[in-house]
Order: sequence, then C-alpha cells, then structure tokens
Amino acid sequence: MGRPRLLKFYVATVLVGAFASLGIAAWGQEWQSSNVFTNGVVAILAVGLAAELSSVSLHVGSSILSIAFIPFLAATFLFPAIWAMSVAGLTVLVVEALFRRKPWIKVAFNTSKEILAVGLASSVYHLLGGEPSVVQFRILAIPIVGAGIVYSAANSLTVSFAVSLSEGLDFGEAWVRVYGGSVLYDLFATPIPALLAYLYTRWQLGGVVALAVPLFVVRHMYSMNLQLVQANRDLLELMVKAIEARDPYTSGHSQRVSQYARILAKEAGLSGKQVEQITTAALLHDVGKIYEDYAPLLRKEGKLTPEERRVLQSHPARSAELVTTISKLQGPVADAVRYHHENFDGSGYPDGLSGENIPIGARVIMLADTLDAMTTDRPYRRALPFERVVDEVLKYSGSQFDPDLAQLLITSQTIRRLVASASLSGVQAPAPPTLDRAASIRAERAAV
Repeated sequence: MGRPRLLKFYVATVLVGAFASLGIAAWGQEWQSSNVFTNGVVAILAVGLAAELSSVSLHVGSSILSIAFIPFLAATFLFPAIWAMSVAGLTVLVVEALFRRKPWIKVAFNTSKEILAVGLASSVYHLLGGEPSVVQFRILAIPIVGAGIVYSAANSLTVSFAVSLSEGLDFGEAWVRVYGGSVLYDLFATPIPALLAYLYTRWQLGGVVALAVPLFVVRHMYSMNLQLVQANRDLLELMVKAIEARDPYTSGHSQRVSQYARILAKEAGLSGKQVEQITTAALLHDVGKIYEDYAPLLRKEGKLTPEERRVLQSHPARSAELVTTISKLQGPVADAVRYHHENFDGSGYPDGLSGENIPIGARVIMLADTLDAMTTDRPYRRALPFERVVDEVLKYSGSQFDPDLAQLLITSQTIRRLVASASLSGVQAPAPPTLDRAASIRAERAAV
C-alpha cells in the first residue's frame, strides 16, 4: 500500500475510532437540564473557540502548542465524557472547516484525534477516582495529572504517526520533530485546566472570565513579541542576502546552512533555546564576508595563494565581531560563528580548538556548511550526490567533524529529503567551468 493510501486509511481509522468513542460515551447519558451545567458547556465551548480562532500558541522548545487544550481538559473535569468530547470536537470542526478551510482529510483527522484524546483523558480521570462535576471540584492530583498525561500522549502519538506517514519519517524522528521539546511543558501545564474547572465551580461564568482574560492578555503580548522577533530575523536575512548577492554561486547558502543546522541540532537532542541560537548563528556564520577585502577572493576561480588563504581564514573572527555588536547575539551565537571552522582534531582555525572545547553550535555549523558546499554547484565542479557526501563525511569523521554529529547527518532522512528538495528547487548555479581542483572536504572548506 502506497504512503498516500496508507495515510488515508489511517485517517479513516482514527475517524471511525472517534465515532465509536462518541457512541460508547453517549450510551445511557442524558442531558443535565440545570443552568449551571448548560452555562458551563456554553462557556467552555466559547473559550475553546476563542482560543482556536485567535491562534493562541506558545513556543515550547522547538514545538508550537495551542492553549486550546486548557478548555478541552477543563471539560473533562466538569462534564461527562460525551459532553467533553463534543465540546472539543465541535470546536475543532468549526474552526478547521469554516474558518481555516483546511482540506477535508485534515479536518477529519484533527477533529477525530481531539475527540479521542479528550475521551481517553475523561476515562483515565474517572478510573483514577475523579468525578466530573459543575457543582463541586475536588482537587485530586493523581486523576488530574493522569488525565493531562493521557491527553498529551494521545495527541502526540496520533499526530506523530500522521506526520511519519505523510513525510516518510521514522515514527521516533517525527515525534521528536513535533513534540520533542514539549514533554515538561505538558506536565507543568496540567494544573491550568484544573484551575479553570475549579473557578467555574466556585464562581461560574465569573470564574471563567477571571482566568480567560489574563490568558488572552498574555497571548496578545506574546504575539507582539513574536512579531518583533520575526521582524528582526527578516532584517538579518535581508542583510545576508545582500552579502550573498555578490556571488551567484553562494546565493541562498546561509539560509540553507541555517535549515540544515536547525535539523541537526534538533536531532542531536539539544534544547529549544540552543536550537534557536544555532539556527541564528548558522544564518550569520559568513556575515563578515561583507568586508570588501574578501570580494576578490570569493570571485577568484583559481587556487588561492597562501596569503590569500590567510586573509580568507580571518572571516570567522570578523563575522563574530559583527555579530557581537547586537547585544542579544553575544555569547553562544557569536561563539558558534567564530569557531565554525575549527576541526574536531584541533587543526582548524582561528584558535585551533579541538573536541568538546569547540562549542556545539560551531560543530553543527561546520557540518551544515560543508553539506551545502558539497551539494551545490561551485565554480570548480558540479554539485556532488548525497552518497558522495556520506563517503566524505565518514572519511573525515573524528578529524574534521564531531563523529556523533557526522553519524546523525548521514542517517538523517530529513536532511536527505531537504537536500533533494533544494536540488529540485533549482538552487544550483549555472554550469561552472571545469578547473583542476580536488573535491575533497578540506578543499570545500577552504572554498567557503
């Protein structure tokens, strides 16, 4: 069965599971006619819709998590399973289908997996001793935390498997990519839905407003901060593009190196903060080449003289000097830029660092930089196939490259697909002249 058909089969299975779960949960249930119950369903549904419609999200590590989980989990603490599942499913269905207008397969999957996650959370909450009620909320740590963990696990497993099928990733790779940075967040965020449920049982609509308003204020502030961060990054990318415009053979180089570095950093299990720092450093690793004394060296097609090589080898230090003029980029970002030409065995430059003394960001960028240099056209040879890159990386693993990172690169399906995608997107330069120059990695490193 092909991957697209297998994905459709999987979505259909999740959809059938959601309908079956709703049927089981509805068996023997009756609508509670009290105003407190009705108002609770309406209030939680309204908060869920508002959260989804305003795209309220938080960056946690390398993941983006919607805070719509707060009203959805609160529903499991307040209502019987059928009503909690209905609130979550209706919210996602309305937003995905009517407002975001996503394809039917995504609408069906996202709605179904949310129903299943809430249904499982409700079941675990009940099994561990919790009793959903809109009248009195008992603060029981084990049922609350258990429901939160099951809800998070159900969401992460169903989504990761869908990503694995749609993008051809190993399941573990897909899970790390989507949820790897959010495990602790899921655990520590569980009390917030419980607080929402508690506030409703104490003050009803007033309690919901008391928590919802601060949440949306925080969302607005966070959104403004994201816009500022994005604007700053856009300016950095514009500067990098201006530098690379000098040389058609390096056009887009820094953006691709940044992409490769992000993937390697993630797959190496680094923290979200480290991943972002390395991604930024990779984007700026060659920014020092803006100085005019590098221009003739970058355009030179013949072999560099020893003096010219010494001049070119000063660019990491000068790049780092420029980066440190921005206060937020001082420290790990600037260090990764300065040391991205240091070899693992100590034979690199500018300071001859070796092994673990080389910052992890610099070791990641060394590999990402080399990967892009070898898989794009250069003035002296055409792009090399990925299999040739693997051979060269293995050859210099432990001498030029961190051996652990080298192994990650050659086994990463994400990297392999990204390289193939870049080639198909036409990032290669025009047909270069043929020159008598070795295609070894050390020659590649001197060229970039």
